Order: sequence, then structure tokens, then C-alpha cells
Amino acid sequence: MSRVPASARSIVRIALGVSVAAVLLAACGTATVVTPHVVGSPSISISVPLATVACTASNSCVAIGTSNNTVGPVSVGQYRRPNGRWSPLAVPSVPSSSIALASCWRSQCLVGGSSLSGDVLWRYDAITQSVLPLAAPPGGSDVHALSCYAALSCALVDAGVVGPPRFAITADGGTSWTTPIPITPMNHDTVTGLACASEFHCIVASETPSDLLTLNVTIDGGATWTSLSTPASWTALSSIECRGEHCVALVTTSNGSRFVRSSSFATRWTGMALSGTAIALACTTLSHCVIVGNIGPSAPWLVTVHHNTVRGTTLQYVPTPLLSVACGTTICAAIGVTTVLTITP
Repeated sequence: MSRVPASARSIVRIALGVSVAAVLLAACGTATVVTPHVVGSPSISISVPLATVACTASNSCVAIGTSNNTVGPVSVGQYRRPNGRWSPLAVPSVPSSSIALASCWRSQCLVGGSSLSGDVLWRYDAITQSVLPLAAPPGGSDVHALSCYAALSCALVDAGVVGPPRFAITADGGTSWTTPIPITPMNHDTVTGLACASEFHCIVASETPSDLLTLNVTIDGGATWTSLSTPASWTALSSIECRGEHCVALVTTSNGSRFVRSSSFATRWTGMALSGTAIALACTTLSHCVIVGNIGPSAPWLVTVHHNTVRGTTLQYVPTPLLSVACGTTICAAIGVTTVLTITP
């Protein structure tokens, strides 16, 4: 799961003043088929903007947001029941924190972000509907990316207090972590995506201070990293997911957003242009994916990808662009600033 990009965080600030009762219809763009409309629901606490959504492989979804308000709640959570209704979820209160991303296995998720004291790391349990604060690897200032590739097994990339981003692995659901390894080829890059097929095989996407895309891969658990080449027109890569050698991702180019695929662990890519500005991607399988973002200056936009076909979706009661999406094995959930919705891709 990739980190919420700066453009999406700007949308959050703008969209907080938009009424949740507004109705906007997403344009279908280049999609060849229009699916039945998807209806959004207001989030439980509209005073705290939602920031990320996650779904376990057992199709339990959770949406979490944080606020820097000095009065009132500073964090909010809600989870989706099997009947489709969303209910309140108690989450830790961490002042001046920012929750940005999450990644799951069958029954639990890790949730990451930052606070004034450094990395923020929580674990959501879908069985007990509870959130537990965890100790992140010491010396980190901000969790940039998480990728869970098996039960209790995840990789993390965070920003060190000094130096380049750092890579660490857990095999016990985030209770303990390996000693963080600096990803030296990335220097002071900003991480935009992480995908691991196993504890040894991981890909990290990032942007340099001069806004250039970098893609680095490890096949030895982070001990060494190799830089991969990408097309010159690509300026950013995010929302990367890999299963075995096969990967999908979102790419920003000089001509707009693209959905891309690789069957060689990110060494070669094919793709298709998208009509909207893609912010996040999630898949039930790598052949069935959901992409969210905006079309035009502020209209919400959601499409599904079935193999090589892009299908547009009409949205109702979704007043802002969509910021995050996550999938279990059969359903996906997406969020706007004050909206939650569910779709079967």
C-alpha cells in the first residue's frame, strides 16, 4: 500500500468545507462500460477527515483519519460489518499525528503514519474490532510505506531522523522488527510505494528532490538494492502491488495517469491511459482492480479494471475526490474526506 500523495492531502484541506449532502456524478471518461451506480455514505465523524482505508483478506474493512485540532477528537475510526454497515471503531488518540497508509493480511492490518515523536504504528484486529498501538523500529520519523505479504509478515519503509529511507521486516505482526537497513541508493528520496512478494523480494518506488522517479528492487531482504530503469515520460509511481513476479501500479506521466502491469517483477511494463487523475489503486486479484481519484478539478472518479477493460462507475453522494481504496478477496472499500463506499469489482 502506498502513501497518500501530497496532491491528495491538498484535496483533504480543500474538501473539508464541502457538504456531505452534495451529489456529484463521476464522469466515465474513456471507460467502455458503465456499471450500476455506487452510493457513498457519510463518515461517522465529519470533523476529522478520513485518510486511509484497509481491507483484510477476510473482507473486513477499516477506515481511519486523524486531525491536528487542539479541541475535539484527534483521530477517528470505523469498520465495515459483514452486512455492509459501518460502525464506530475506537482508535488511539495521538495529538499532532498523521495516519497515511495501511496494509493487511487475512485477519489484521498494520496502519502507519507519523507524529511529533516519530513513527506511528498501529495494528487493527478484524476479529476483535480493536486497534493496538505498536512500537515502530527506533529512530524513525515517519512511516512511508507498508507491505504485508503473508500472515503476520510485513515490510516497512520509514524516514530515518537522518540519512536515507530505511527498510525493516516483521514476522510477528509488528510486535518486533529487524534492525532497519538504510536504502542507500535512494538518498533523501520521498517514498511513494512498496510491494513485497516475500521477505526477500521487494520493490520501493520513490521521487528524488528534483521530482525524478526512482525504482529500486532487493532480492536479499534489503541487504542490497538495484535501481531499475523506467520510461522517461514517467514522473511518479505509486500504489504498487505484487504477487509473485506479477505487479500492477499507477504511474503519473507527462500526459496523465496510467495503469501499468509487469510480469517480470517491475523490470518491464505495459499499460493503458486513464481518463481521470488516479490517486490510489487496489485489487482483489491482479486482473480485477479498482482505481480512485478525481476527474476535472474536483469531481470524484472511480473505475474498475477487468483484465484489459476499464469500466466507469457512476457515483452518488460522494461530494469530494476519492483518496484511498483497499480490497479484500471479494470486495473493495474507498474513502473520500467524509465519505465511505463499498464496491465489488
